[in-house]
Amino acid sequence: MEKDDTNAVLAANRAFYRAFETLQIEEMEKVWLRASYIKCIHPGWPLLCGWGPVMTSWERIFANTLSMHFTLTDVRVEVSGSLAWVVLMENLESRSYDGAAQARVLATNIFEKRDGQWFLVHHHASPVLLPSAPPEEQLQ
Repeated sequence: MEKDDTNAVLAANRAFYRAFETLQIEEMEKVWLRASYIKCIHPGWPLLCGWGPVMTSWERIFANTLSMHFTLTDVRVEVSGSLAWVVLMENLESRSYDGAAQARVLATNIFEKRDGQWFLVHHHASPVLLPSAPPEEQLQ
């Protein structure tokens, strides 16, 4: 069962990034749990709590973005009961009305299993400004 849950969480995580790339709020709504306790932290934004503020933030991002493409690296998943978290590097290429941009973002996505399906309940993304350290130099 644990391997099945791990694969299901990874699939839910991929669905989140596919929804992100569509720039469609309806797609993003499908991956989030409709709950008052969901949370989202976009790079440089304050903490957003609850369905309304979180979905409004995605609408704002989508309205000001022409395209987004993610390459996900260093994906690590943990499952514990009905909760799971994925830590990964988002390598993002985007285009907005201000031009093209590339970014590396360290993200944590927390999922909750509800009625046999994994839904996003927390997304926290922080920009990475330094180059990656070799594994032997990383803090443990």
